[in-house]
Amino acid sequence: MKTLITHARLVLRDQVLDDGWLLIEGERILDLGKAQTCPQAEPGIHLVDAAGSYLLPGLIDLHCDVIEKLVEPRPGVHVDMYVALQEADLRLAGCGITTEFHALSLDDNEFGVRSENFFRDLNTYVHIMHERLLIRHKIHARLELTSKHGCEKGMEMMRQGTSALVSMMDHSPGQGQYRTEQAFREYVIRTTHRTHEEVDELLARKREQMREKPARITALSQVAHETGIPLATHDDDTPELIEQWHSLGVAISEFPTTMEAARCAHELGLKVCMGAPNVLRGRSSGGNLSALSAIEANIVDVLCSDYYPSAMLASVFLLAKKQYKALPEAVRMVTLHPAQAVGIGHEYGSLEVGKIADLIQVEVSDQYRPRVQRVLVGGQERFSITGVRNSQVAVETITL
Repeated sequence: MKTLITHARLVLRDQVLDDGWLLIEGERILDLGKAQTCPQAEPGIHLVDAAGSYLLPGLIDLHCDVIEKLVEPRPGVHVDMYVALQEADLRLAGCGITTEFHALSLDDNEFGVRSENFFRDLNTYVHIMHERLLIRHKIHARLELTSKHGCEKGMEMMRQGTSALVSMMDHSPGQGQYRTEQAFREYVIRTTHRTHEEVDELLARKREQMREKPARITALSQVAHETGIPLATHDDDTPELIEQWHSLGVAISEFPTTMEAARCAHELGLKVCMGAPNVLRGRSSGGNLSALSAIEANIVDVLCSDYYPSAMLASVFLLAKKQYKALPEAVRMVTLHPAQAVGIGHEYGSLEVGKIADLIQVEVSDQYRPRVQRVLVGGQERFSITGVRNSQVAVETITL
């Protein structure tokens, strides 16, 4: 089956075609161009009039932990994974995300639902629900270096092909995200409702495990190399640490906490990934590096949703509106660059002939606020919104 999308503002790698068209055959982009070159519609072709809306590649999100909040919406309150994944799927599609890397942590249950069982359940339901899911779901395994069991299970899952992306983390106080022990204590107590005594036990366990950290880093990097799984690091704070990661073949530096670390990572060829909520808010939730400052310095390659999926698309148009980036460049930060970072840029991430037709149609208000109107995954329409409005009523119909 063929689909012809007309009167669209095509956001290509380096330019925007203001009145363009795009032709899909099967799951791939067959052709595209300006209005004057648009082919005649063949009998049986599916026609879509974009009516001047933007047409972008589907967003590729390398890090989002929203599934954790859907499974455990309140401390100790758990929801069935089937229900949570179904809600996450619909929510992510509505945000224009067509490939999601669910960031799951293996850290000895330090922060709630982060465990081997959670990891296994999500992987199982992604496979069981595959035919019913709207978008592509992959697993980003976050391995806490002070967790012996977590690192061992993580390497086992890497060899099994369960994880599509792996990141190494160390949330011990005194470096990275938690610069002081007090900051760590406050975060753990606030988010997990542990007692001070329980936090003392957690800190003691982390200190004990620190001796094994170098050996675990070496082992994880070796398994990543053997399996071809991209490797990321988390909350990097010094150039010296970045240089170590570079020597081990790390591809992505997630959420560097200082400008010096981010600049070093960018210069050494690591993809620097910052959070889109950081862009929208104009500051880091943890008081670390401002994403906008790093973007002004031209050292950010990728934006991810982190904990707020709708921030991805909103941040793209904010960057364009405030002239931090031209629109095609801002779009690349949530499409082509993340695709390249995990080795799928030859198939996904840009509107190009021959690539997989993961596309989103986006309406943008006068204030440059985007709203997703239509989502195509592999050439198939998976989500659409049509609005009917008058002075007294506003009705939206969601078609799945």
